[in-house]
Amino acid sequence: MSRPERRATDGALPWSRRALALALIAGGLACGEPGAAGADAADGAGGDAADAAPADGGDAATGGDGAADGEAADGAGKWWTCPQVSGSEPTRAPGCEAPDDGSYGCKRAWTGLTVGGKPYTCNRCRGGDPVAQGRWRAIDFESEDPTVALPKARREVLVIDGNTWHLRARVGEGAAMEEARVDGWYACSDGAELKSERLIFSTTQVLPAGALGWVAPDVFTGHFLTSGPNLLAFGLYAGFETDWIGDIKYCRIGAVVEGKSCTDPFDSL
Repeated sequence: MSRPERRATDGALPWSRRALALALIAGGLACGEPGAAGADAADGAGGDAADAAPADGGDAATGGDGAADGEAADGAGKWWTCPQVSGSEPTRAPGCEAPDDGSYGCKRAWTGLTVGGKPYTCNRCRGGDPVAQGRWRAIDFESEDPTVALPKARREVLVIDGNTWHLRARVGEGAAMEEARVDGWYACSDGAELKSERLIFSTTQVLPAGALGWVAPDVFTGHFLTSGPNLLAFGLYAGFETDWIGDIKYCRIGAVVEGKSCTDPFDSL
């Protein structure tokens, strides 16, 4: 997905803040109605991504081997690493529910987050969302058919590895082709600090720098919605609790969806 300008519609797959809104609805890449998990009002926690920082100062530029290192779940070789972060867990705010401390893959230490001067100390899923784990291929939103070509010759794979996320995206062909690899982590907010209880996503690395409009560091909110074990919708907000954009749909790589195999789009290159 590219990281587009803050406009309502156009046609690319976006994620992160100011640039998140180019082109989700057009081209069948995203729906135009908020999902159930995105209907809650913001709690007023604003602030630019430039103001957001992990309590410990951030991730290392490169990571070592994590619990899920080696081969991906479906046997494909890994192209991402597990970040190693030092720092201590923050004191949780009163009212935060006890977290799920399970391990579902790479487990980046939770050291808290500050956005717009407001600290966030609670994380309900320290090891990540167990349902969203795996490698996912971006697909046409309406048909859910993995064989339908996406606009602009787009190829995209999203990896959820424990509490980290990793993106590989390629847009265009020939001399106009551009590719990005983006890494980050996410946390499950708590209603005691964030009314909507949305997921908080942090972008920590972009290779090459600025590819497809991505920047690091950055922060935004979103949610995961699943339909059975093999379809994932990712609801995106252009900033922190502001400007809902749409849901991007993915199929689980290695599964069969609508009678079609969901394969890694980069395997055919």
